[in-house]
Amino acid sequence: MRHGMSKTSMDRLFLQASKQWLRGQSTSLENRKARIIRWLQYRGFGWGVTSTILERLESQYPLRE
Repeated sequence: MRHGMSKTSMDRLFLQASKQWLRGQSTSLENRKARIIRWLQYRGFGWGVTSTILERLESQYPLRE
């Protein structure tokens, strides 16, 4: 367990965040990050979970900017 969440829960959250990340393909990297941060914080996730998800998104879906 990391950040109080099981691996399964983090994987499920990552999958949902991935969909949001891919929706904003036409926006800049900073705007995409801001959207994900707002999306996760609105749902009550703290910075630990948010930063972990952002790191995974950036490594899974490298940007071409």
